[in-house]
Amino acid sequence: MIAFIPTKGRPETTTYKLLTGSGFTVYHFIEPAQIASYCVPNKVDIGRNDGGISYVRNFMLDYAKRQGLRHVLILDDDINAFGTAKSGKAIKQPNADALIKPFNIFKKADFAIGGFNLRQFAWSEKKSYRVNTGKAEGCILCDTSRIDWLYKDDTKEDKDFVMQCLDNRQSFIFFCRTFYNTPAIGSNKGGLNELYQAKRDAVWANKIARDWPEHSKLITQYGRNDVRLDYKKKARDMGLPVI
Repeated sequence: MIAFIPTKGRPETTTYKLLTGSGFTVYHFIEPAQIASYCVPNKVDIGRNDGGISYVRNFMLDYAKRQGLRHVLILDDDINAFGTAKSGKAIKQPNADALIKPFNIFKKADFAIGGFNLRQFAWSEKKSYRVNTGKAEGCILCDTSRIDWLYKDDTKEDKDFVMQCLDNRQSFIFFCRTFYNTPAIGSNKGGLNELYQAKRDAVWANKIARDWPEHSKLITQYGRNDVRLDYKKKARDMGLPVI
């Protein structure tokens, strides 16, 4: 099992320890100006500073394809726990053990992308998975053989990536009772913190709403500007199943 972590401004990241504790091989993708400050396994120089999240995500997809890695997990560098929901409770599991079964299911299935839930929402889910509805953000399974589109700049990149998936008539699976946990958006130093503090997320929300006008709605959520995308409608418009 292979995992990719893009990281910036967080040389103290320990997310990889959860993954290696469950048998994952983890690669860290780091800007050349910061790579020396990191003491983490398998450091990959992405060859450009301040290229943005879309640049490093596209670099990782290209890297995976060049290395012949078909199934990879791409995840944020500040994830601090994984678990599963059962009987209305979100239960933390050791290391990243909760991801092993979904990863193996994903490898045998016909999905381009797989997503996991956030801890605060997983407990209420009645189903273990959904198809072409849900989310794939922050912790994403990718079948690189099925992905021939790119992450876009200045947008809600994960949400847009899912919309492009559906637009290319590829499906995604959402493991809605398997969760990961992170600090609140924009609260953790490093990563995209400075951009969130500058309220760039409002710009990103407006960009994705313009790109997908028939399937989006601008909203205010937890005091931040955001966008809600109707993956279910998009999937049906493309003739894809919704489960």
